Formats: sequence, C-alpha cells, structure tokens
Amino acid sequence: MPINKAISYIEANLEQPLSLKEIADKSGLSPYYFSRLFRALTGESTMSYLRQRRLTEAARKLEMNNNIALINLAMDYGFDSQQSFTRAFKRTFGVPPGQYRTDGRSLRSKFQQPLKQPYFLDPGALPMKPTIRIKKPFNVIGMSKDFGESSSDNPVDLWGLVCTRINEIEGVNKDRAYGLCLKGSVENFTYMAAFETNSISTVPKGMKSLTIDTAEYAVFTFTINDRSPIGDQFSAVYQGIWGNWLPNSNYNYAETPDFELYDHRFDGTTDTGEVDIWIPITKK
Repeated sequence: MPINKAISYIEANLEQPLSLKEIADKSGLSPYYFSRLFRALTGESTMSYLRQRRLTEAARKLEMNNNIALINLAMDYGFDSQQSFTRAFKRTFGVPPGQYRTDGRSLRSKFQQPLKQPYFLDPGALPMKPTIRIKKPFNVIGMSKDFGESSSDNPVDLWGLVCTRINEIEGVNKDRAYGLCLKGSVENFTYMAAFETNSISTVPKGMKSLTIDTAEYAVFTFTINDRSPIGDQFSAVYQGIWGNWLPNSNYNYAETPDFELYDHRFDGTTDTGEVDIWIPITKK
C-alpha cells in the first residue's frame, strides 16, 4: 500500500532532509493525491507527521543521553536553529527540551508512539461500491477558506456563514449545496461551502463564484446518522475512498475539485440523511 511505503521511507530517513514531493514519489503518487490519502489515513498532514516523529526521536535521545547538545539535536532533526527546535518541542511536550531532560520525563506516557506497523483500514471504513457518472458544467456561489494544520477553524462554521446569506445569491437553488475541496497548497486544502446557482454574473460581497467543468466522477452515497460526530463519519468514508477503493480501482484521481453534495435527502437541521461524495476520476 502506498502509505506504508511512505511511512517506511520517513522512518528510515528521520535525520535526512525530506520534502513532501520526495516522500510522495516513494509512494508512486502525485504530491496532492498522496497528501489527501495520508491525511485521510493518519488524521494529519505529511509534514506534521514527520515533524512529530522527529520530535519524538529527539525526546527519546534526551532520555538516553544526558550529554547530548540541544543544537545538535536541532540540526539532526531538520530544525534551522536551537530556538525553533525548542519552540516546537515545547508545543508538543509542554516543556522545553532542557527541562524535559532535567525533569527525567518519559515520552512513553506523554506522546503517541510512532506508526511503524502497516496501516490497515477498519473494515467499517470501507465505502460501498460507487456509481460512475458524467456531470455537466454547473455554477456555485459561496465562501471558501484555507484549512491547514495551524487552522483551528471548522468547515461547519463556514456553512453557518453561507447559510445566513443564502438569500443574497441570485438564482440560487437552496436544495443543492456543495462542499468543495479545492486544490490549494499540497499540505493544506481549501474548502468551499456553496450553493448551486443558474447565474454567476452577480456575486455578493465576500463570496466567490466557481464553474465546475464537465467531468467523470465516482459517486459514493452514504447515510449520516446522529449516533456519532459527523466529522468522524466523513473521516471513515474518506478513509475507505482514498485508502482502499481508489488505489485498487481502474481509475486515477483527476485532481480537479471533489465535492460533497447535500440535496433534499439531507436534513440540515439535524445533520442527518444521505450525502453524495463525488470524486473526479480518469481511466488508468
């Protein structure tokens, strides 16, 4: 599985300079596709995972060697200065590295151990078989925001803002809402909460318009219930799509916007009901 190859490569090169492209190349995937897959399976970005693994190994060395210089640790694990290493270490472990060593702390009780075993999906995360569809061009208007490892915002908050201004959108179809994942930087993603509209000639202030061209999609339909957080349910389905179905299918990810479609089958007041996830594809 591509994710296992990438993690093995990371583990073998923790003290070497690594870039996202280099890690993705080892998996045989494009950086953007790899980033989506890695985040779906591990819950964090590739470079965040790499940084946490390096900090974990640095903490381990502090436990084993009282004489090791902090500047050497910083350089060994890819930090450009002792100061940046100290700040990152404190964010992760709650104390600077010098105090960590002086206090005799142990990461065994403070930090999740590295993911070294092959990653297997929870069978419950496997999605149903998709339908393959061609979708003609359509227009949306809404609001977008970049979401990355440093962002504390939630796409749900973005939906709240858009829904309060829905009546400002001319020609809006209130029964067709789209949560679009747009291609921003490879480590972050841009999410757009939008509604379908028959015209984008007038765009309300603070909103954006977007036209999605004709494309072929794998469409996954699943039902959201009220028994667990909606984010966890989406995460499970995306794990199945990115980590299981797509790598084993006859398709490649087309790297154009993928999206969630909320129509009359979804109840926005209870956040329950059927949702479609549309993944753009091309034949291998």
